[in-house]
Amino acid sequence: MGKILPQVEHIVVVMLENRSLDNMLGWLYADGSAPAVILPSSSARQFDGLHADMWNPVNAGYFCGDPPQKAMVGRGTVCGTIPDPDPEETFDNVSYQLYGPQTPAAAPSWPMQGFVVNYATTNTADATQVMQCHDCCQIPVLAALARQYAVSDAWFAPVPSQTWPNRAFAHAGTSNGRINNGSPPDPFAWDVPTIYNVLQAIGSSWSVYSDTLLTPSLTRTMFPKLWDPLLNAHFSRFTEFVDACACDTLPAYSFIEPCFMLQPNDQHPPHDVQAGEAFLHEIWTAVSTSPGWNRTLLIITYDEHGGCYDHVLPPAGAQPPDAASAPGDGGFGFDRFGVRVPAVLVSPYIAAGTVFRSASGVPCDHTSILATLRDWIGIAPADMLPSKRIAAAPTLEQVLTLATARSDLPSIAVPAANWQPPPMSTPLNDLQKSLVSGSARRFGLDPATTLNGIQTRQHAIDFFKRRPTKVNS
Repeated sequence: MGKILPQVEHIVVVMLENRSLDNMLGWLYADGSAPAVILPSSSARQFDGLHADMWNPVNAGYFCGDPPQKAMVGRGTVCGTIPDPDPEETFDNVSYQLYGPQTPAAAPSWPMQGFVVNYATTNTADATQVMQCHDCCQIPVLAALARQYAVSDAWFAPVPSQTWPNRAFAHAGTSNGRINNGSPPDPFAWDVPTIYNVLQAIGSSWSVYSDTLLTPSLTRTMFPKLWDPLLNAHFSRFTEFVDACACDTLPAYSFIEPCFMLQPNDQHPPHDVQAGEAFLHEIWTAVSTSPGWNRTLLIITYDEHGGCYDHVLPPAGAQPPDAASAPGDGGFGFDRFGVRVPAVLVSPYIAAGTVFRSASGVPCDHTSILATLRDWIGIAPADMLPSKRIAAAPTLEQVLTLATARSDLPSIAVPAANWQPPPMSTPLNDLQKSLVSGSARRFGLDPATTLNGIQTRQHAIDFFKRRPTKVNS
């Protein structure tokens, strides 16, 4: 069997944080507009986005038979930091968001109606803000790329839970049976081979680029099998990605991390989405002006939905990746997907206005990236990660439909730079805590003891300043 995507020499993935498809792109094809290309062509002709009549109950009594007090879905958010505070995203909280108080079921009584009631547990002043979804004018970079190239309306997070399990599937095809980050996260519970170990072993080039000057790579922090000092050269700053684009020296596979801590542009609620928009524009500019533009595929996605509203119930029938996951923590069989997240593919071989879904009957999730890498590079089965989820995943080959590269280049304006980082006194979110605790383990410290003394962003920044750590160390 021949390799797929012969016109591509570089695949670049950027993974942002904690946003559902509806939250970011649910209004993409509103007002009667329709995509120009649907893949596969036999699937529904309309983008599966938001409609003004969608709602969630505000009152928990609704689940006991009371009339609903409806919070309608909102077109647009009041500001770039909505929702604030951060919604819940652990496995049990996500289950409530998807099913209400009911046990997960194939045909639940209240599908996708638990978001507002669950968000109220965060002590927010207004739980209905979780129903506010960005209008395209508020996220012009992401929306323009989605319209000018391809977006999926059926790309699901691999696990109905939080960051580490979902990022682990993107890097390793498994979360080693873990359904939550951990309290605190311990990298040795995630000690599995990654796609980077595979690429290293077969001699294929790769780099992880992080947009930070202070904290280490989250990807590297998560996996002890990436701690080998011999891999240092593969972990670089984002500025080196920009330079590699300019010089046409990108590796075969690039993974880009946003900044999670100091000047956060990861779009993790309540971090300002405008910071992430500016970051995406930098990535787009670097890739689209590169001499290697016609040979590059850019994939933009999000690790998980982060408690943000989406109207589509995640499908069952997911393939458990390994013995550790059948079942894993809490008896979960890894046989259900997580909530939909944005997935935008950018290449001059993609027709404008494309909307894609899986053509195989198995939904796309983050392991579709790994399946694509496998078939694009031609990784032999004996060398590839053993995850059964990857083996079942559809590739992205169908999305690049054009025989020749497009000569047009969309003009995307630079976003306004008027966003502000959160105060230094802000408590750490779960991802930031995990970066501290994972780094503590790598530094030879006790993760729980270390976290006890680190409550705010300032504390975390001081922790990393005391232990000067280059991104590639």
